[in-house]
Amino acid sequence: MIELKVERIGDRAAVVLTEEVLAALHLQVGDTLQLAPTADGSLQATARESWIDDPHARGRAFLRRYNRTFERFEG
Repeated sequence: MIELKVERIGDRAAVVLTEEVLAALHLQVGDTLQLAPTADGSLQATARESWIDDPHARGRAFLRRYNRTFERFEG
């Protein structure tokens, strides 16, 4: 079981996700975490990648990920 603390940030309450939680949910910074109530009263977590909302974000993410590789080939 993973426990997370609810903290106050400005006028909102927030949960800070640890690296362990990010890995378990297959999330990256910028992704969207959706919580949906289930019939038994628990919550189901679903990750949605941020590039789905922006058609160009996927290309930018690809370039960021492989930019270092491209730079090695140049020089």
